[in-house]
Amino acid sequence: MERGLRSENVRLFLAVGCMFCFLSSMIYRSIAWRTTTLNSIGTMNLAADNELPVCIGNLINGGEYHYAKEAKGSYISNRLMSDGSPCRLLQYTPSRIAACLDAMKGEKSVEMLHFLFMGDSRLRQHFFNFVRLLPDFDKTSTPTFIPNAYHENVEITSQILGLKLSFKWQPLINEGLMKMTRGWATSEAGRPHLIFLSMSVHHMFRYGVRPHENDFQVYEDGLLHIGPILGQLANVTQVIWLNQYPSGEFYGNGTAPNTSVFSEKIHLFNEAARRILGNYSSIRYYNSSHPWATEYCRSCKVFQRHSRLNAKKVESYINWNNVYVGCKDFIHLGYSGLSQATQLFLNDICNEHQVSYAI
Repeated sequence: MERGLRSENVRLFLAVGCMFCFLSSMIYRSIAWRTTTLNSIGTMNLAADNELPVCIGNLINGGEYHYAKEAKGSYISNRLMSDGSPCRLLQYTPSRIAACLDAMKGEKSVEMLHFLFMGDSRLRQHFFNFVRLLPDFDKTSTPTFIPNAYHENVEITSQILGLKLSFKWQPLINEGLMKMTRGWATSEAGRPHLIFLSMSVHHMFRYGVRPHENDFQVYEDGLLHIGPILGQLANVTQVIWLNQYPSGEFYGNGTAPNTSVFSEKIHLFNEAARRILGNYSSIRYYNSSHPWATEYCRSCKVFQRHSRLNAKKVESYINWNNVYVGCKDFIHLGYSGLSQATQLFLNDICNEHQVSYAI
């Protein structure tokens, strides 16, 4: 009887073992099939993207190009649409940027390019993000150490890249700005090859205007005076005016509303800039990155709501990350959105030189 039981156990063990092997084989085949299928789909999508033409033209103008959307409504970060036709954006790495700069220097027959970012802390963000993407061969900066909230001029130079990159702290439209830009419009001395500027937020603060004056009226008057000068300057060098991004809904501890700078007011100032500077076709207007800024502000609102439910976890996240990432700063675009804006800017100024490097 014991021999019969032992024989029965052996048969049962072998049956279970065979079943386990069968199931393992089926699971493995299923995983292998799904992996192969997903890889094939990914390869097909990549191949489809690579078959699209590289985007070339006035990419930063939302009236001519806009980001493509997926069926579910989210934006596709590497694809633009123009007149219903898609094109692809390149991801600019340090090596591609270096190749772009070489091509631009060859076209302009110069050994050193000069790009100038001019405005308030929002433009300083773009400046720092641009610098971060540059290959660090021999970069030197003045000053050597640059704090995050630095309200002075900055200059970074690379002899190997042949690039001088400047940030000029200019938060207001004033006589100093007009005198400087007028000088560049009439003389080549010190004139940058590209000027990326915008200033409006500080006009919204009460200290930015004289007491009892309307801040919007002061800003509009400033645009009316600087417009013809920038229009003349844009005939001899590239001038790009940045559309100001929307702001977060709250600041500080999340309960105090923004009373000086808020999205509706920013929109009003943007419309004034578009209306007045739009009279000068040579001035380029950068507003294509607005969707990323809007999505960033929306995500911060969701993040803020979540923080009320899990305060300790969120507080540690904010403390560990830069304030521009953690939604603690209501007025500056987070780097998640800023990186997309910088890549679009690079595609705009480089793609016409970079078609042979597009793969």
